[in-house]
Amino acid sequence: MKTIFCFLFLFFASFEMEAQQPQRFYVNGKCGYKNSTGKIIVDAKYEAGSEFKDGFAIVVSENKRGFINFSGNISIPLQFDDASLFSNGIARVSVSGKYGFIDTTGKFVIAADYDQADDFSCGLAWVQKNGLYGFINPAGEVVIPIQYAAANSFSEQLASVKLNGKWGFIDITGKTIIPFEYDLAWSCTNGEAHVKKGTEEYYVNLENKKTHEVEKEDESEEGKGRR
Repeated sequence: MKTIFCFLFLFFASFEMEAQQPQRFYVNGKCGYKNSTGKIIVDAKYEAGSEFKDGFAIVVSENKRGFINFSGNISIPLQFDDASLFSNGIARVSVSGKYGFIDTTGKFVIAADYDQADDFSCGLAWVQKNGLYGFINPAGEVVIPIQYAAANSFSEQLASVKLNGKWGFIDITGKTIIPFEYDLAWSCTNGEAHVKKGTEEYYVNLENKKTHEVEKEDESEEGKGRR
C-alpha cells in the first residue's frame, strides 16, 4: 500500500509540475511562451523553441541556441550551433563544429572535443572523433574505445556498432554480445535485436538465434545506424 501511495504521489506531482510549465505559442512563425495562467512571459520572438525539460527550454535566434528558465529569462546565452535538452543535469551542445556537454550553469563539464555526439542512454553516450565512434560516461571518461566505424545509442543495455565492415552488439562494458556478422543493425527491444544480412531483415535473441522476420510495417529507414 505504501509503495502504491508513493507511486501515485510521484505521478500526480509530475503531472502538476508539467501543467505549471510554460507552454509554447507561435505568432507569424515566431515562438514565445505563456505561463500556466496564460500570461505571456516571453514574446513571440524566437525562430524556434522546445518544450521544457528539467526546468529549461531551448530557444533559437539567428541560428544560435541557448536556454531559458521557467521565468522566461535566458539562463544560458544563445551561443551554441546545436543543443539538446537537459537530462540529469547535463546537455549536449555544439560550438565551432565540436560537441561537448554543459551543466545547468552553462559550464562545460565535458569539453567540446568531439566531431559528433549523442545524448546519454543507459549511462553512456556515443561520441565521434576522427571518423571513429566510442562511448563516454557522464564524467567524460572514454569507457568503450573510440574504434568503431559507426554506432547507435544504447537500448536495453546493448548498442549496435560497426567494426571491420560488419555490425554487431556490445554491452555497456564493451563486451561483444551479438557477433559482428550483419550488414545493418538497429536497436534492441524486448530482448531482441533488429538486424539485416544480405536481403534478409529479421530479429535475433541475445544468443544470436533468429526469432522472426521483420514484418512489412516494421521496415523503416529511421535509426539504421550511422555509416
